[in-house]
Amino acid sequence: MSAATRTFRVRALLAKQPTRHFTFTPAIVRAPIHHHLGRTAAVTTTRSQDRWRPWMVATVVTAGALSWHLGHSLVYSESPAKPHTVVDPDSKAEFPLYIPSEDGSQARLLGLGIRKITFLKVQVYVVGLYAKVSDLDDHNSRLRVLPEVQKFQRTDQASCDTAFRAMVQTPIELILRIQPVRNTNGPHLRDGFTRSLTQAAKEQKLSEIENEEAMGGIMEFKNLFPKGKINTSQALLFRKSPNGTMTVQLDDEVLGTTRNTWVIETFFFGYLDGSKPISEKARDSIAEGVQKMLLQ
Repeated sequence: MSAATRTFRVRALLAKQPTRHFTFTPAIVRAPIHHHLGRTAAVTTTRSQDRWRPWMVATVVTAGALSWHLGHSLVYSESPAKPHTVVDPDSKAEFPLYIPSEDGSQARLLGLGIRKITFLKVQVYVVGLYAKVSDLDDHNSRLRVLPEVQKFQRTDQASCDTAFRAMVQTPIELILRIQPVRNTNGPHLRDGFTRSLTQAAKEQKLSEIENEEAMGGIMEFKNLFPKGKINTSQALLFRKSPNGTMTVQLDDEVLGTTRNTWVIETFFFGYLDGSKPISEKARDSIAEGVQKMLLQ
């Protein structure tokens, strides 16, 4: 096959690829090829190098475009078989892309990920964060105009933590949806959540009054969980409302509400804290979702 024919075929292939802008330096290509082919390639004649250069350049350009696409894809993707359904890549649990917000409008999934028991690597549940579509898409929404959100950089942990904390503390609706990957029960999930909150209270070194308020909030929170079984087709929803409350639901059944600000903010931020998130994959996926929102 002649060099001209190869070049024509590669150009036809590249015409089908999405356009990406990046800088390519031919000198960078030649060095690794010499390294892998050995001394023989290093002494190849200039004519031979020129004959193969179009094919080498086109191949690296194609690989670069593919690498860009894979590196910038979302952590989750919609199921082709079920529109508006997102499949967690680890557990294969299915999450709805949209759920109703408290006013009846739609809330959209920002990101999701698996929660594991660290030392056993046992999958426990998948958690996803939703926000109202109007807050995500309207550039003048209370969420989008937050200075901390506008400065959000997914690769900067401090930037992410600052923006996430501002989101949690701002009176907007956020929903955590937690779906077990194996049959469980309310007390089991409740105990895990309350242990995380109790540990957070210790680490925050609260004052005596603050600690008393936090412990009272944790006790109130414990009473909001069902006593019976929860199977893999069910989900717990934690709705942070603009009015400063958090409502707990099992599917469509409302289990109760708390007004304890410390519990609400600590519970939500536990999944968003970059230093030791409850689910690292969920936190990374949500961060990528926020970054994508800002690029719209």
